[in-house]
Amino acid sequence: MQSNTTTKTLYYLRARRDGKPFDLQSIVARARRKKNNCGATEITLGGGDVVRIQHYSGAGARVRLHLSRYIPGVQASTLQPKATTAEDDEGAQAPPTGKEFKDGDCFLLIKDHHVFYCGHGISKSKASLYLAQLFREADLYDESSAFELVPASNLDKLQLIQDHGVRSIQLAVSAYKLSVPKAQRTGWVARSFGTLGDELGALISKDQSLTKQKALEDLIVNVEVKLEGNTRAIQTSQDFIEELAETVLDDNDSPVSEFTIITQKNEQITSGEIRLQTSVKVETKDNSVSHNSAWGEMGTYFDEIAQGNLLEQ
Repeated sequence: MQSNTTTKTLYYLRARRDGKPFDLQSIVARARRKKNNCGATEITLGGGDVVRIQHYSGAGARVRLHLSRYIPGVQASTLQPKATTAEDDEGAQAPPTGKEFKDGDCFLLIKDHHVFYCGHGISKSKASLYLAQLFREADLYDESSAFELVPASNLDKLQLIQDHGVRSIQLAVSAYKLSVPKAQRTGWVARSFGTLGDELGALISKDQSLTKQKALEDLIVNVEVKLEGNTRAIQTSQDFIEELAETVLDDNDSPVSEFTIITQKNEQITSGEIRLQTSVKVETKDNSVSHNSAWGEMGTYFDEIAQGNLLEQ
C-alpha cells in the first residue's frame, strides 16, 4: 500500500551568535546528554504550550531533532457522522487518560552551524525559543545565549528595501498552505490570505472527482501588491508595502512559495536570492509527518547544497 504524502518546504538556515557562525550542533548534543528522555526535554513556553524533543538522532555526524508541541488539557472537537438532525452541535473529546493531543511539530537537521528546518505547526522562532530555554535548563545558557537562526543570504536585501523603498510585491502562494485550519495559520501572510484558501477548498470540494488535498497542493495563487503612483503614493501606503516586503523576507512559515520584490529603483529581489529552500514530498503519519521521512529529505538537501558549494561559511 502506497504511503500518503504531503508537500513540505525545507529551509537552509545558519546559526549565528554576535554575527559569527555558532556551532549549534555541539550545544544541542551536550544538552541532549543532560536531558536524555522526552519528559526531561519538556519546556513550557508562553501561552501554556509545551514543546519537547519527540525523536533525536546523532547518527552520521549530524544532529536530527523532531520537536512536538501540546497544550495541556486541550480537548478535540467532535461531530456525529451521518447525523439525522438538521444541525449537529459539535462536542468535545478529552484525550485518553495519561495522554495529551499533539498540536504541532517541526524537524531540524544540524551540522555545525548549518541548520535545515521543516515546520509543521511549530515555527522557526518558537523552535529557537525552545532551544534557548532548553540550553538554560541544561546549564549551557551562558555559552549559547543570544544565538539566532537566519536565512542563508549573500546580500543585505533588507537594507536595500529600507534604502530604496518598494514599488510592488509579486507572491506565488500555495493554496494548500492557505487552506490549513485557522488555528494553525502562523504568520501575517497565512492569516491574511487564509480566507482565499478556504474559498478555493470549498470550490474544489464541489467536484467529487477531485481529491481536495492533492488539488490544493497543485494550485499556486499569484498575488501582486502594488503602489498606485509609486513614490507619489501617500507615506502610509509606502510604509505598509515596505513592512509587507520585510515580513515576506523574514517569515519562513508563510505559504509563499516564491516572491519577487521590486524596489522604487526597479531592482528585483527574488526568493532564490534571499534564502535557499526547496519543496519535497514527505510521508504523513496520522495527522503529522513522518520524522524519518523528513530527516531523509533534509539529509538529501544538505548533500545537494554541499556538493553545489552553497554552504555559507
